[in-house]
Parts: sequence; C-alpha cells; structure tokens
Amino acid sequence: MTAEKLIDIAAKLAGKNKTKIYITGGYLRDSLLQKENIPDIDFVVYGDAKRTAKAFAKTAKGIFVKLSEEFNIYRVVCKDAGICDFSKGRGKRIEDDLRERDFSVNALAREVKSDELIDLFNGVNDLKNGIIRETTGKSVFKDDPLRLLRAVRFAATLGFKLHPKTAKNIKALSGLITKPAKERVRDELLKLFTSKNSAEYVLLLDKLRLLERIFPVIKEMKGVSQPGFHHLDVFGHSLECLNKLEEIYTDLDFNLSSGQKSFIRGKMNRKTGQFDRSMFLKLTAVLHDSGKPKTKSKDKKGTHFYTHELVGAENFKKIGRQLKLSNEEINTGVTVIKCHLRTGYLAGLKKISKKAVYNFFRDTGEATTDVLLLSWADRLSARGVKVDKKTLTEHKKVIEQLFKAYYKMSTETKVPLLLNGHDLMKHFKLPPSPVLGKLLEKAKEAQATGKIKTKEEALRFLRKFI
Repeated sequence: MTAEKLIDIAAKLAGKNKTKIYITGGYLRDSLLQKENIPDIDFVVYGDAKRTAKAFAKTAKGIFVKLSEEFNIYRVVCKDAGICDFSKGRGKRIEDDLRERDFSVNALAREVKSDELIDLFNGVNDLKNGIIRETTGKSVFKDDPLRLLRAVRFAATLGFKLHPKTAKNIKALSGLITKPAKERVRDELLKLFTSKNSAEYVLLLDKLRLLERIFPVIKEMKGVSQPGFHHLDVFGHSLECLNKLEEIYTDLDFNLSSGQKSFIRGKMNRKTGQFDRSMFLKLTAVLHDSGKPKTKSKDKKGTHFYTHELVGAENFKKIGRQLKLSNEEINTGVTVIKCHLRTGYLAGLKKISKKAVYNFFRDTGEATTDVLLLSWADRLSARGVKVDKKTLTEHKKVIEQLFKAYYKMSTETKVPLLLNGHDLMKHFKLPPSPVLGKLLEKAKEAQATGKIKTKEEALRFLRKFI
C-alpha cells in the first residue's frame, strides 16, 4: 500500500468523524526532500486519536498497537506498507503542537485533506539550504537535552549543517547531555552512524563538547602521542580509523571475488535489533584504542602500549553496559578490540601456519568479518615513520587471505568431528569433567590443520595429553 493510499484513508476518516488530522514529522520532511523511503507517517489528531487509529487499522488491514495511553500515542503497523503513528495534538491547534517541536525541518504540517503546508519556522527554507536550526531557542534543548545530540544526528543523516546559533547553543548547554537515559543516547549515536560520513559528525560532536561528556574516556585519549607507526595522537587516530572504515565499506577494495564481497556485505548488513551490525563496528572503531592512555610506557626501544587491547576491551564492556547494548553487541565489540592487532602479528610472520589460521578463527568466531575490517582500517589510519608500502602490502595480503579462508569455511559443508566426549570417556575410561572439553578442542584443532583424519588417529593423538 502506498503512502498516498494511507493518507487517503486518513483523509476519509477525518471527513467521516469531523476531526482534524495532520501529517507531520519525518515523512513530510523526507517527501519534501524527495527521498524514497518505506512510509513511516506521523499523524497528529485533533479529536479521538485512539478511535482514529483503530478505525485506520481496520480499513488499512493493519495491526493496532498502544504506544502510550498516558500521552495518547498509538501505532498501526501495515504489512509491507510501513508504520503509521497517531498522537493527540498538543494545544488547541496544530500551530500549538508545532511550537513544541525540536527543529524547523521537523516543525512542518499538512492537513490530510489539503495540499497547503503549515510552516511556522521557515523549515522549507532550511531544507533547501541544508540547515538544522532549533525552533524556539535554548528552551528546545532544556526541555529535552537529548536534542543536543539529535541535532547532530539529523545533520549527519540528512547531510546538513548546523545553523551557527544552534551550534553555539548546543556548545553552551553541552553539560545537559548527561541527563537523558543512556539507551536514548545509544539510539541517537547509532542513527548518526547510519551516515556514510559519520566521522565528520563525530568530530562535530567533539567540537561541541558533547563527545567526551558521553564518553569521558575520549578526554584521556586526546594528546596521547604514539610515535613510530602513528602520525596522530590516540584520539585523532581513532577518528581517522572510523573515516577509513567508512571508505572500506564503500568499495571493499580487496582482491576478492564478487561472491566473497557479497558475503562480507551480508555479514555487516545483518540486523542487530533495529541497526545494522556495521553501525556497532563504527562505535567500536571510535573506542578501539581507548586502552592506550593507561598503558603507555617508554624505554630505549621506544614508546609502547602493552596490553592496551585488553584495557580497551574492558572499557568497551563498561560503556556497552552503560548504553544497554545487548550481550551479543558487547561481546562482539570486546572480541574486535581484543583481536584487532592479530592480523598485524600474522603479517609479520615469514609463513602463516594452518594452526595460526585456526587459532585466529577460533578466537574471532562470529566477529571475524568485524575484526578483519577494523584491522585494515586501523592499519590505513596509521601513517607514521615506521610504516612503509611493504608493511601495507603484506598486511592487506593477510587480510585477503583470511577473508578467503573464512568465506570457504563458512560456505562449505561442515566436516563432522571425528569423535565426541562419549568416545573419550569410553576409550580412556575418563569421568565427565572439563578435561573432556580441552581434549576435544585439541582434536578439533588437529583435524582442522590436517594432522589427523580418522577416529583412530585422533585417539592416538590425544593419548599423549592424558
């Protein structure tokens, strides 16, 4: 069902019930920008919003959902036709409702039975000029401090700029960003990361003093030099890593087949909740070296950051819990940060053994694609005096080798294990214990690297560990 058809249903209900129904919000804004999206329409009702939404659901053959009885907000989910939200209008007229909205480009309305646009704050002009500007000054941000972040998020997703006065107000009120619920902050950040140029807007968050208030560890990362392999301080490198990651996403410039590249994109486009997996990797990129400030040391050989990946992983775990990320999202980020140096170590070997490859895949697991992409972005964003063309070439070859091996491993029919725990207990007369798991892991590794091919060989191989 098209958006026009949904709006027509709302118009007929307005006429039948003698109520005023207006289109507002993102759908109206995006339609003026001529963006083609699945309809996600906000209707403001001056009348009975609940009754209107139920009648709309019946006509549109959608599912009625209560979002908030307290605030009179209801949703109709239309199969293959998007989502329509119905809310009771604030004040006596639509103009009263629009005055309480956040930004001029969102404070537009049109009655469903009319083509006339209601624009109190020159929102259409701001859309034409690519400007995000608050409707009623600082009070917009004081009423809901999340709007400090939302302003930058809208700028990022629409490719707009902040009005100079808006930027000034946000900077002055940046301390308020600690007040909203962390999960609301999380969602705005992840929406910001849907932009293909989010690095530019993360830098803007920093200039507006928002970033280090959201992530205090950012302040520690600034000014921490890392001579040798790097040309930027830890914070600058992290932003450049995000920038390179977005470039990699765009073209996947690897010596891989189209099928292998499609496999990578499929992995990164997989949804985790309402967001693609790639959005979480961007967040991880910003924080991947957050362990360096606390692990910096110097000796005759130079500057070191021993175990910074372990400290950084702990930082991410703590931040993930604060943002109420899922266990899967936290575990993926932790694995990526812990393992992001591994490909560099492999690139430094004269020959990569089957065992080294097996151990890499064992440790990275479902996060393998994430680790490889971040590792390459990390390498590209480090251009210190110790980095030469050979270093980059060897590193990229290893990344490609591992991508090919992972693709093969993931798409081929799984080879069954040669034995199981019952076989071990029976043959070696062992009781149930954690030892069985350790023995099975050794057998699995030996099978994967070609050392054993039969059950008998497996049992002979394991005897030396009993």
